Amino acid sequence: MIRVSGEPPECRLEDLSVALRWERSGGGLHGQVVADNVSDHACRLSGKPVVTPLGQDHEPLGAQMIVTLEAHIPGYVTLLPGQRATAPVGWSTWCGPPASRQARISWHRGSTVVEVEGPAQPRCSDGPDNLSSSWFKLVE
Repeated sequence: MIRVSGEPPECRLEDLSVALRWERSGGGLHGQVVADNVSDHACRLSGKPVVTPLGQDHEPLGAQMIVTLEAHIPGYVTLLPGQRATAPVGWSTWCGPPASRQARISWHRGSTVVEVEGPAQPRCSDGPDNLSSSWFKLVE
C-alpha cells in the first residue's frame, strides 16, 4: 500500500495491544478482536483481522477463514494514541482436534498470538467449520 503524505503509518505489533473475546451463540461462537493503540503516535489499521485458532500443539487447527464481501470505504480506521477499534468475528462449528486457549490474530502489517477470552472453541455440529471477520471500527 502506498502511503500518501500526511496519512499515519500502518499499525505494527509494537503499536497495538490485541485481544480476542468469544461468547457462545447457539453452538457457535461470536466475539470480537479488540485492538488498542498503545503507542505515542497515530496509526492505521487496515482490512479485516484474520483469526487462526491454535491447537494443543500450538500449531494452526486448520479451520478456514472466509472472506465476507461487505464493502467499507475507506478500508481502514485511524487510531490515535489510546484509541480502540473492534472487529466482529465468528466461528460456526469445530469437530477437529481440540483448540488451545491461544489464537493468532493477523492484520495488514502484523500478527500476534493472544490468549483467548471465553470459550476456546465452538461445539461440534453439522455445517461448515469456518471463521469469519468484519472490518475494524473505532470504539467511541
